[in-house]
Parts: sequence; structure tokens; C-alpha cells
Amino acid sequence: KRTGRLGGGAGSRGGAAGGTMAAAGRRPSPLGRVLLAACLCSLVVPIGSALVPNLPTPPASGGPDNGGQFRFATVSWIKVQHDPPIVRFTVEAAFRRGFTALNFQGSGADGLLVAGDRFKPNGLESIMFDFGDGHILTPMEFTATAHSSTEDWVQGHATFDHTYAALTNLNPFIYAARFRGCCRMSTLDANADTSWDLAVGLNVRDDWSSPRVTTLPVVTVVQKARPADPEPSFYLPASENYSPFQPDAPFGVRGAVERGWSVLSGIGSAPAAIGKTVHPANLPNLHVSTADGLVTFSAGPVYDGPMGTAMCAPGQGGACAGTHPGGGSVARLQPGLYNAVLSLRRGNSSAPVEFMVHLTAEDPAAGLAVPRLSAADPEVYYPHFSYSRHVAYVGFPVTEFQVRATTSLQAVTLGFTVGRLPAGARLTTVQGGSGRMGYACHNGTGTCAESPSTPCNASSPGCTCDAANTGAACAGPSDAATCTKGGGCRGCWEVGLCPVSEARTNFSWTPVAGQEGNQAVCFDAVALRPDHLCPSPAAAGCSPLVSEMRCVMLDVRRDPPPYVWTSFAADLDPYARSMRAYLGRPLAFTVYANDTNCQDHPVITMGAMPPGAVLHDQAENVTTVVAVERSLTGAETATGRACRTSSRRFVWTIPLSYGGYSGRHCFFATDACGHDDACSGVLDTSEVCVDFHVAKCAYAVNLEQSIVEVAALFGTDWIQLWNLNDAKSPDYLLFANQVLHIGHMYTVTSGDSVSNIARRFGTTQRSVSFLNYELGELNSTNLTLGQDICIIANSCFGEVQSVWDSNPRGDQALDRWYEGVQSAYEALRRAKQEHNDAMRHGEDAAQGAMPGQSRVGRRLL
Repeated sequence: KRTGRLGGGAGSRGGAAGGTMAAAGRRPSPLGRVLLAACLCSLVVPIGSALVPNLPTPPASGGPDNGGQFRFATVSWIKVQHDPPIVRFTVEAAFRRGFTALNFQGSGADGLLVAGDRFKPNGLESIMFDFGDGHILTPMEFTATAHSSTEDWVQGHATFDHTYAALTNLNPFIYAARFRGCCRMSTLDANADTSWDLAVGLNVRDDWSSPRVTTLPVVTVVQKARPADPEPSFYLPASENYSPFQPDAPFGVRGAVERGWSVLSGIGSAPAAIGKTVHPANLPNLHVSTADGLVTFSAGPVYDGPMGTAMCAPGQGGACAGTHPGGGSVARLQPGLYNAVLSLRRGNSSAPVEFMVHLTAEDPAAGLAVPRLSAADPEVYYPHFSYSRHVAYVGFPVTEFQVRATTSLQAVTLGFTVGRLPAGARLTTVQGGSGRMGYACHNGTGTCAESPSTPCNASSPGCTCDAANTGAACAGPSDAATCTKGGGCRGCWEVGLCPVSEARTNFSWTPVAGQEGNQAVCFDAVALRPDHLCPSPAAAGCSPLVSEMRCVMLDVRRDPPPYVWTSFAADLDPYARSMRAYLGRPLAFTVYANDTNCQDHPVITMGAMPPGAVLHDQAENVTTVVAVERSLTGAETATGRACRTSSRRFVWTIPLSYGGYSGRHCFFATDACGHDDACSGVLDTSEVCVDFHVAKCAYAVNLEQSIVEVAALFGTDWIQLWNLNDAKSPDYLLFANQVLHIGHMYTVTSGDSVSNIARRFGTTQRSVSFLNYELGELNSTNLTLGQDICIIANSCFGEVQSVWDSNPRGDQALDRWYEGVQSAYEALRRAKQEHNDAMRHGEDAAQGAMPGQSRVGRRLL
């Protein structure tokens, strides 16, 4: 395709397939096709219903229509039920689009397959899926997902479920499933027209899924130019393939998962029906890094030394040999088309992948220079992975990125090949890409106006240069008038005067539920000269030139609930360091909320509020949230996103009658996205609850408040407060937030009631209820043993006796006290009188005086 997503690659990368068989001239008759179709239909085995039958050998006739069309495949799986295990397999495969079999006809303008078409590929051997437990699926139906006209491939996927035996001690739980068929592309330089056999490892007891590998069907590799240059390499994107049916599936968790890449040894067989005897094998030039999936293709150099030396010959050793990353050398490869078969293991399960490698050598002088892929942000490409670029959430658009392609070649059209896109993903129409082609004046020579025979570049002083109009547009080779000073009119592509092409496309996508997990999208760029400038396919620039592949890995996560917290603990009591609020001081703190998904922002609300409380309007502050993400190659990258933090201020002026109040109050943060159809995110709510505890018999002084003013608030006098708070002086200065004791704490004992407690301490029931929330605000007189209540006692009116005295009646307590005091006073007076009388009688007798006389004299004295 040359607009939108332009197909890439050359006919040399898989043009007419089945070349070997075509030479035999064996094309199937219509009857032969019917018989073949009937044969394949008879092999359809319902999943889990029958054992593998003895398959008949397909007819040898048919030439290219029975083989040579397979290009690429990868297999992955997830478990949808644990016991008995139900496994959902996904096979992604690519075949030669130009295959002429009836099964490959589609709805494209050229009559071939395009995205959305369904097809059942066939071949020299039946294409089937072996589940590893004695059951198979054949034929297999695929749905086309992408295609490339220039590279001649169509990619599709097939998804199907299979039920394995129940998990018991008698049944196995480790299986090896296989996707197999025949045949590989006939234009391969190795392993052509062989059957493929991709093994998939399953542990249906311990694992819930396999990893997943993503690549384009054909990967371009540019051969190194000199022996000292590094061998070409590229990454295969590996992704986690979590099952949405797994309990607590770890979406968004990218830890150090044990995984390992390997080059497979057994990759198929040699079909004897077409005379093949050598079994297919991976080339020794192929190497993959076990840890990170870096594929190295050690093809050797183009030249045998530094610049200016000779080109390497086919099979030449020495400096022309390939350098293997593991050490040693391998035979040099000529540019061509090869296949590679690898496997990625994670834990006990594995996923295979087979793809084609197009090895090309650049020669700009001959018009062989592959285009280059870039991006506005180079770190968008795999294996880079970061929070800001690659993390997405269900219901929210991913961070849009732009893919760019450039080429140094003249007069070519640029486009892109893209692999399977996630459902709903979009690429914009290619911007640019069309090389502006035309004719330009060339090779003219400017002269001096004073001396027309003198060239400008050799003029003497005083020369006025009359320059040639080199580069000016002209009408064509026959235009002799436009180009002055001897210039000719030539095609801009012939003289290197065409503008350099650049193409751009933007990727956008809003993932939906069910698309959680890793998603990789791969691109390459294609440069192709228009047909009218190509007298033959062999002309310079007339074969499609394809860039190296670049991929972007996206991690789709479920929209997380917002996170909500408060400053309650920090703002509560900076002086007393307690978790209690106090009468007199407003209880004020801030409720905050944000979301790991920075595209969402929460709305803060509150449940039941106490009387007089206010939750102020919501404010938002944009901050940069930095997150560290680990790539699947193990590299950690810290990046940030601009996220909004919402906040609301809660203020409660506590009523004086709320001493002893205890209550839990909850604040809620709800996603803004999800309220309506305009946003497809999930509506989540988080809450944080705060326990309010208001201290009894305590009051926090406000600024410039006096002890007299505080006493008046609670119906007492300043002397009481002065005594309760151990003040050194009644003129003691109060400071803001100073906590004063306003009464005594009394612990309820057996037989207590609000009325007798009030009477005993010389106060009123109303005062006791006012000072204790559970009595006043709740309008209750119920007391419990051990309950602490606040009392402001009055010593002038309280009872005298203790509860330990002989059970007095409460209403006679004051009278009995007065009677006791009076009795004691009278007894003391009588005793003193008797003592004085005895003393005086003794003195009179001792002096011999007349009693009356003595008494009178003494009184006078």
C-alpha cells in the first residue's frame, strides 16, 4: 500500500514463491483443487473430541499452490480456567499474499486478502495445530490483520480454546503444543520449501500464560560495511501476556521475571514429496542474547578492509567471515532472504517465533541506501520503557507518538509497514513521503558580464558574474531555452537535486477493557521510486528499499482507584502531640487526593459532617509525579508526568458542648472519569476515615483570650480555673493554643446518677450534661461503671459526707452536717467552762480570801 500504511520490502524478499516447484510445471487442475479441499475438510477435528488420525499424504501435484508461502508465525496462550484447564491459544502467522490458491482470495482491490478477511491457508502438508494431548485442529481459519503489497505478505491471527485433562495425580500437566505445516518460502536462501514446526511449552498447573513475541514478518538487516564494524543486531519485543482470568493478575507489574531466549534446533522437516532430504536448521550466523532478546546476525562485512578495499566474495573467509558474539567466526553470508526460529521461555512455559531476515548491503552510489526510521522522541522505541512514554490505562488515550522516516535517495516515495495493531489503534495518513520530482537545469557555467568568455569562478577583480540558473525548474530534456549558460535540463533524480523525502505518521489509541497487558507495535519504512521513473525493476532505486524494524512497547494497566489522604495527624495538635481535638480551637486539616493515572483526577467529597463543619471548595495543583519503571530487558528508567493533586480544606469549630465527642468521619475520592459516556474509564472510589476525639475538661485558649473570659464560657469563676491549672499568679499571661483544665474528671461508681453526682459536687444536672457530649448532645442520663465525666464542682454547696459514710439520705446531708458542727461546738464550750471554773476555785482557797471579795477584786484587776 502506498498511502496510509505503505507496504515495505522488495520482490527479492519473497516475490514469486514456490520457484522450485514452479519449474516442474505442476499446476493443479480444478478437479485436483476440489479433491484437495475435500481431503482437508475431512481432517477437521473438533477440539478435544478425537485423537490424531493417520493423515493421508497430500497429492504431490500443485506446484507453488501447495507450498512455499509461509513467512512468519508466533504462538502464545493464556489460561481461562484453572481446573479442568482451559487454554486459549493465539497463533499469529504471515503467508505470501500473492498465493494464487482460492483460499487466499480476498476483498482487496487486487482480489487478494486485506485486513478483516478470513482465510484458511493450505499447503503441501496440512496446516494444523497439535495440542500435545492427542488432539489437533485442522484446517485453521485466520483473520487478516495486516498486509504489505510490496513485501508480498498477509498477516492474520487465529484464536481458539482447548480443554486439557483435569488436574489430578494421574494426569499430566506439562504439554508441548505445536503449530506446523508446509512449506516455507521458496525464495529463502536457506531452508526453502521445508516444513515448519513451532513448539509451545505449557505448564497448565502452575502457569496462567506464556510470554508473547512481536515482530514484523520480514526484518531488514543491513550488512556491516567493514570488518571492524559491529555485526548488525536488533531487539525482538517480548511482552508479558497476563491472563485476565487469573486471580489477582499482576497487570502493570514489571519485575525481574525469570525468562530466557534461545535459538531452536529442531525447526521442521524436509518433505520427501518434493524431493527434500536435508532437514531445516537455523544458521550458525544467528545468535540471540538469553537475557534481553538482542538478535545478532553475523553475516560478515561487505568489504575486506578499510575504505577503498575490495568487496568480499561469496564464501570468502578471513576478514570477510562473520564474527559470532559468542566468539569465533562463521561463514560469510551473501545478501538475501533467510529465516530465523527462536523461543522465549518464562518460568515453565515458552513461546516460539519464526520470521524472515532480509539481509541487504547498502551502496548509495548504486541507489541502494535503506531509509531510516526515527521519532520525535527517540526513546519511544523498544527496548526503552518508561512511565511517561509507555504506560497507558484502560479508558484513556496513550501518549501519542510520531514515527518518522527519511531517505537520502532522490525521487522516491516513503511510506510505512506496520504489523498487527491493537483493536482500536489508529495511524494518521502519512504526512509527506512523496518525493517531489521534476526536471532541473544542470551543469551551466556563469560568465563575467564584462567578458562573456571568462568563467565567474576565475574572474579578475571588476568582474560582474552572470551566473547560470543551475537548479531552476525546466520542462524536460527538450527544454533548451530555460537553462542558460550552457546548462541542460535533466531529471532531478539524475543529478541529485530532488528534495529529500521525509514521511511522518502519528499513532493514537485508547485501550478498552480486555486489552490489559503488554502491547507491541512494530514499524519499518519503505522507499520506492514511482513506476514512470523505472524503465526496469533492476534500475537504481526501482526495487523497494526497507528500513530496519523498530517497535514500541506499551503497557496497558487497569485504571487504578484514586489515592486519598489527609493532614489530620500533622495538623491536629502541634503543641500537645496528641491525637485529640480541643474545645476552643477549630479542628482544621486538608484532604488530598491524586491518581497514579495522571489523565484522571479525583473529586473529593465527605460523608456525614458534624454540626458547624465546613468542607471548602476543591482546589487543584499540578505536580510532576516521578515513577521508576523497569523494562523487559531489566533497565530502569525514572520519568515524570504532570499530575493533578486535588485538595479540600476541612474546618470544624467544635461546639463547647462536644467535650468527649468521639466519631469517625470519612472522606471519599471518586474518579472524574467514568461519570458519563464521554470517558470510558472505570468509576472508582477510595476513602479515608478520620477518628475525631474531643478532649473532656480541656479548652484550647484563643489568641488574646483571658482566664476570666474562659471561666465565663463554662459558668464558673477565674479562681477555680486558676487553681485547676497550677498558675503561679492570677495575672498569668495565656498564649494561643494553651490548653486549660476547666473542671475535674470523675469516674462513675455503683449507685451514681447524674442528679446525685450534681448534688454531691454542688453543681447542676444541666452543667454536667453540657460538659459531657454523651449526656447533653445525646440527651441521655445513662451512666456506666468506670465512665469518666467532667464536673465543675462548687465547694460552697457540695455534700460533706463521703460515700463511704453510713448511708446518709442525700436530702438531709446538709442538715446533719450543721447538727454535727453544733453538737461538737457545744461540747467543746462546756468542757472549757468546767476547766476554767475548777482553776478559779483552787486559786481562791489558796489565798484565804473571802470568795465574794476575791471575785470582785479579780474582776477589777
